[in-house]
Formats: sequence, structure tokens, C-alpha cells
Amino acid sequence: MPNRYEREIEEILRNLETTEPKPGFGQRVGKRLRRRPDPRRKVRRRGFPALNFKTSEWLIVVAVVTALISGGYAYANNGNATVVTGILTIVGAICLLLLVLLPFLLRSRSRQSTQSSRYGNVTPMRSNPLSSIATRWNLFLLKMRYRRKNGR
Repeated sequence: MPNRYEREIEEILRNLETTEPKPGFGQRVGKRLRRRPDPRRKVRRRGFPALNFKTSEWLIVVAVVTALISGGYAYANNGNATVVTGILTIVGAICLLLLVLLPFLLRSRSRQSTQSSRYGNVTPMRSNPLSSIATRWNLFLLKMRYRRKNGR
């Protein structure tokens, strides 16, 4: 009897040596389930952040920088205004003026592109410069009315 058990154990051990281990969950043989090696992630270098500003943001940056430079230059000259401070002031004022006029200029361009769309019977809503503030105020009032109504 013990010889029989020994032979069975030896046979099981031989079978284990000849067969490959069963693949784990992440190592399935099928193409769909095969785990692809992770691509090397790009190592982010520390440096300056990307300056992807919109036009309006660039105008604000230029206006602030020119105001700081002209103010600093005037302070360095004991408060005396020079041609340099005048030019920088004009550049900052032009940037602020363009910043104010930019939504109106862009709206006229977008109006031309909407007229050529396939929906000719849709009229665009007109909005004045304060419409977003008015919309936020109305939403705030609705929220307050809802809270009062529900007793919160």
C-alpha cells in the first residue's frame, strides 16, 4: 500500500514539472484579456508652466505689467513722469480699452458665422455686458426663495 501512495505522489510531481503553471488573472492568453505593458509615462520636468492664455487674459497681463513698470520707473525718477512712463501708460490704456471692446468685436464675428448655419429661423439672444451678472443675481434669488420655502 505505501508503494502505491509513493508512486501516485511521484506521478503528481512529474506532472507538475512538465506542465506550466496556470496563468494568473492579468496574464490570460486571449488577445482581449492580455495585459499590455504600461507605456513609459513622460517624466514631467520642473520648469515654467505653459502660458496658454486667451486674448483677454493676455491683455490683462500686459496692462498690469506695463502699469507696474511705468509706476516703478516713475518712482525711480523721484515721481517725475517721462516719455517712457507716458508710452507705457498709453500701452496699458490701449490694452484695457481692447479688453472692454473685445466681447463686442467677437460677437459681431460670431453673428456672421451663425447666419450661415442651417438653422436660419433661430434668432440669437441679445445680451448686454451685465447679462451674466443679472443671471447670477436671479439664480441667487431663486435659491434663497427655495430655501425659505423648504425651511432650510
